[in-house]
Amino acid sequence: MIISIVGGGATGITILRHLAELAASGRDNGAISGIQLFDKSGFDGGVAYRTQSDRHLLNMKASTMSIRPGDADEFLRWLRARGLSCHGNRHLPRMVYRDYLDAVRLAAIAQCRSAGVPVHVEHAEIVRMRFSPDRDVLLTTDLNITHISSVLILCTGHNAPDDHYGLAANPNYIRDPYAQFAFADRDGVEVGILGSGLSAVDTAAALAKTHQSVRMTCFSRSGLFPTVQPVTSPAIANGFRDALHRYVASRERIEADAFAARLSELLLETTGIRCDLSCRNVGGDALADLERNIGRAESGEPSVHSYLVSVIDVMCDAWSRMRDVEKMRFMDVYNSGWLRNRSAMPLENAIRIRPDALGQALGPRPAAQRDRHRRPISRDPRRRRSSRRRLRHRRDRTVLPAGHQPALSGHAAAGAHRVRRLGGIRCGYDDSRVHDRHGTAHPNVYAVGGPTKGTHFYAAAVDINLRRAQEHHYL
Repeated sequence: MIISIVGGGATGITILRHLAELAASGRDNGAISGIQLFDKSGFDGGVAYRTQSDRHLLNMKASTMSIRPGDADEFLRWLRARGLSCHGNRHLPRMVYRDYLDAVRLAAIAQCRSAGVPVHVEHAEIVRMRFSPDRDVLLTTDLNITHISSVLILCTGHNAPDDHYGLAANPNYIRDPYAQFAFADRDGVEVGILGSGLSAVDTAAALAKTHQSVRMTCFSRSGLFPTVQPVTSPAIANGFRDALHRYVASRERIEADAFAARLSELLLETTGIRCDLSCRNVGGDALADLERNIGRAESGEPSVHSYLVSVIDVMCDAWSRMRDVEKMRFMDVYNSGWLRNRSAMPLENAIRIRPDALGQALGPRPAAQRDRHRRPISRDPRRRRSSRRRLRHRRDRTVLPAGHQPALSGHAAAGAHRVRRLGGIRCGYDDSRVHDRHGTAHPNVYAVGGPTKGTHFYAAAVDINLRRAQEHHYL
């Protein structure tokens, strides 16, 4: 059979390596006769890793970034072999990880070819997908070339953010937060960053290096930056995880409000730590909160982040037991709080966005300002229209998005469709088979990573997608 992988980012390369090792070891029983790999961006790392800035850091520590199953140290060995030896707790630049992915991709292709399995690699976007009468998958590229596949695996990652504010036509709107910024570094330039999460922090840290005269403002629903990862992973008690697991396992259906409330209750009962995922403390001082979180990270004491990391699989199980309406409720009310505490920023980035680290009195001053409705930017409803107009027309103001959306282009013709407002396509929770518009699973079309947003709570995490890549049976 010929297996096609659409998407050449971290997830696609993980799938490629998995198939290469199956073929090389003979565990596929000779079933794989060829592999086709398509990537529309030319294997440049995609949205996550194409950046050229050394200020854009991996959010995960180096010791957790291997994409070889059962070999957590592979990435560290690869670094050492290239004279880049580092401690496993470091957060390396994203562009270093792109080089690692390139090395893994090339090694997997060589492994396939050595095993007699041809690999076709193409810099192209799949723009149409349909089935032949005998149920083979026909993929047509933007070059109008059609390729035949027995099995299709969608690993299309994430697109640039949606244009919520109608700013796409404005030259002052920069769609990619990881782009190289070409606008002037001078007094009077104001940069608005839409969001205050990890991508916003990456953007602020990079601008602080290259644009020391501009003023930055983050517009955010929570009004707070992410918490900060501890220097080392602190020892934590298992009582919280065990209690939350029992709560989820005892229920066939999970309601978003009840789950968030129970999580907060159990965290307080078992650890003494308070956490409100609804971020009702939006009146808090973002920079004061940042300082408190830096202090906790440097002390090495357990934090909300430490405990939420320990329940990733429990959260995934809870998500799978929520109806779509409850998933939407969680995303609307609690997801910002979950991400703020679970997806903590590297300590290095937290220090970089401190006001005293940003330079002189005229240097940038990131401050997370509350935007409870996400749109528009202004909190005052009477100023909504004028706020948008100023963002569109003032020549000394630049707007940067933070975050991204699951990429769905190129495979809508399969009958896959969005899971309402959740962003992904319908697919099986256990087997990742893509469903058609009638809810029937395609026997030979799978999705891993970004396209599964909504079915899976975590759709982009390297470590989780590594596990999913090897769990599913594509042969």
